[in-house]
Amino acid sequence: MSRRERIASIAEELAARPLVGNEQKYGPDLVPILRDFPRENPDIGFDWCAAFVYHCCLEAGLALPVRHPAPVTRNFAWVEAWMEWGKLNGFYYRADDPLFTPERGDLIIFDNLLGKGPNDHIGIVARAENGQLITAEGNYHNRSGIFDRTGVALNGFIHIANTY
Repeated sequence: MSRRERIASIAEELAARPLVGNEQKYGPDLVPILRDFPRENPDIGFDWCAAFVYHCCLEAGLALPVRHPAPVTRNFAWVEAWMEWGKLNGFYYRADDPLFTPERGDLIIFDNLLGKGPNDHIGIVARAENGQLITAEGNYHNRSGIFDRTGVALNGFIHIANTY
């Protein structure tokens, strides 16, 4: 099984449970997702979509530090860090790139999905067939889930090499 296939399988299993945060974006479901990221108060979480992706990647065997060295400016609990890391490694593809076709296990970056502007959410492609995009995501309104994201505004994709 390829690394991207493992990432997608793990993400689907976690997203389908679903994981649910409490009013402070924390709770028992989120302990393994947020445990690697420093916080002032360990009982208070944060928007956790990127942390969900990080957790799925770690579980699939991708050896990533919590914070990649410069020039990545943030830790992997931020969508921007994923974009910077993807660009640094040649894994990032703009959504309008005519030569790129998303595949199962690719990371997907949304623009304004939550009303917070560009690159405001990230998930994992579960299926991409005939123009339809089905994703596994964490922290869509403080829950994980499987979603049809066909036709929503996209920023781009991160196609992690299976040999990384």
